Amino acid sequence: MLTLTDEELVARCKAELPGNTRSYEILVQRYMNNVYNLVYRVVANKEEAEDIAQEVFVKVFNGLRKFEQQASFSSWLYRIATNSALDALDKIRRRPQTVSHPNSKTNSESDEESYPVASQASSEPGPEEQAIQAELRECIRRVLKNLERDQASVIVMRDFDDLSYDEIAHSLQANLSTVKMRIHRARLAFQQIFNQFCGRYMTFSVSPGYGSKEKARKG
Repeated sequence: MLTLTDEELVARCKAELPGNTRSYEILVQRYMNNVYNLVYRVVANKEEAEDIAQEVFVKVFNGLRKFEQQASFSSWLYRIATNSALDALDKIRRRPQTVSHPNSKTNSESDEESYPVASQASSEPGPEEQAIQAELRECIRRVLKNLERDQASVIVMRDFDDLSYDEIAHSLQANLSTVKMRIHRARLAFQQIFNQFCGRYMTFSVSPGYGSKEKARKG
């Protein structure tokens, strides 16, 4: 069963759930790390990300029968994960904020690999570099909370989880040109808000694919 495609597993789930959960469990195993990493990039808190990832798969379990497969399963799943992560940001908006240590690790990769801010040449950044990375993570988190929901959503899908334009278009049920325009406008809004919050301390340039190319330095 491990060699079955997502589409085949989804079809089995629709026929077998809730009595037989084997196909569903394989989908969970296949995507749990990816969903966790996506959520963690948004909320920047390990425990929060673990809880949200579990909630995402509960939503998937409950929604699989209604999933019409107009988009790929992965695009549908990542849209649920993105919305769940942004919902969590709304809920914790007024809570005291904490920043995860930049050397803490997820199940599959380090923060430097899983969080889009960390793209430093050195595999072992010094204390000053670690502090800059942590500050940048918190700045990006603040920006996401202050973006319009639709803008934050496409930023996360495109630049945090590296979904293709086509995948995002299918997920949002929008045409390709509309999606590209939304992402362009969202990136401009992101940069404007980022500069407002963090411009005194850092420089940050948003370009297509910035999730893997961003740089920060003390101003």
